[in-house]
Amino acid sequence: MKITLDSSIDAHHPHAWASTTLKTWYDGNPAIRRLWAIRPDGATDVPELRVIVMLEPSPDGDETSPIWMAHGATWASELREQLAGAVQLERIDGPLPDEFEIEGDGVLLSALYWRDSTALQD
Repeated sequence: MKITLDSSIDAHHPHAWASTTLKTWYDGNPAIRRLWAIRPDGATDVPELRVIVMLEPSPDGDETSPIWMAHGATWASELREQLAGAVQLERIDGPLPDEFEIEGDGVLLSALYWRDSTALQD
């Protein structure tokens, strides 16, 4: 599945409530630079929602692993509770090209990036 860093995703779809919840959650977690939410297509053995995050690097370098290790499980739990369903939380490291591929197919529900100073300007 191809993802773009140019985010113009709108909440005009059946899962708009999830997008609103994700916006609130993203706003409350400043360690997250970007967030993509994907509803996987096809198989019933996959989670209802796939959430991919790019983290802010540490102030003393480009390291994101300590932040992920400290908060990843808590964030996944929060998302499962707030979205009342199965959520698979994943981390992706940046910087990324303008478009990049991820495994699997699905529908992009949300792309949040207002905290990212490197975001493409419209």
